[in-house]
Amino acid sequence: MKIVVGIPARMGSSRFPGKPLANILGKTMLEHCYRRCALSKYTTDLFVAACDEEIKTEVLRFNGRVIMTDRNIQRPGLRVATAAEELNLDDEDIVVVVQGDEPLVHPEMIDLAIKPLIEEKDVYVSNLCAKIGKDEWLDPGEIKVVTDLSMNALFMSRAPIPSVNHEEVRTDWWKQVCIMPFKWHFMKSFNHKLSPTPLELQESIEMNRAIQHGYKVRMIPSPFISKSVDTNEDRLKVEELMKSDPIFPLYSGK
Repeated sequence: MKIVVGIPARMGSSRFPGKPLANILGKTMLEHCYRRCALSKYTTDLFVAACDEEIKTEVLRFNGRVIMTDRNIQRPGLRVATAAEELNLDDEDIVVVVQGDEPLVHPEMIDLAIKPLIEEKDVYVSNLCAKIGKDEWLDPGEIKVVTDLSMNALFMSRAPIPSVNHEEVRTDWWKQVCIMPFKWHFMKSFNHKLSPTPLELQESIEMNRAIQHGYKVRMIPSPFISKSVDTNEDRLKVEELMKSDPIFPLYSGK
């Protein structure tokens, strides 16, 4: 079985144009993400799915692998799926989508996220999740998730869910962490056969498509610090966290 990691990256971003090339302690955000994914125990192949020459140039500079895709593709998952078609994968192989704006991704996040797809025959897609406090719960930039008792996602939203009508019995709050493994056969179906759903379109969250079509999306709690970068303020926060990060010295050359 192949475990392939695809990192979608593009220069166009409404909130932070050119963010894959943003500098964090002397390396681009994209290089941080790539080098950290390469440290996963189980990854057999790794690539960046790009559509911009600037991204291609950067990946080749740090000796990474890049697969170019159509710039008209808007969804990151579809960009990775399109690139992965070049890899001659078997249906049971696993393709892990790791967003290029996750420079603090821990290699063990990938190893943790793929476990349900290896161990359970009826799970075709999974996501990591992490407990959050009130600030992140209120932040529309963070995708919140509620699950059933088996940690299968019921709904994902940018709104603060679940409500706090009964504070005395409040459950934990969870956010999606964008490490998303797919069985290859399901990734193809998800991107080319399953139609977009109302909640996907309303929330602008792709995983709601799988949920509304009745598929299990297994959520796996992650103990690792995670912070996506959507603004320059986020970049500065990540830079501070990176200074004490245990993985950074493994590839920084320092």
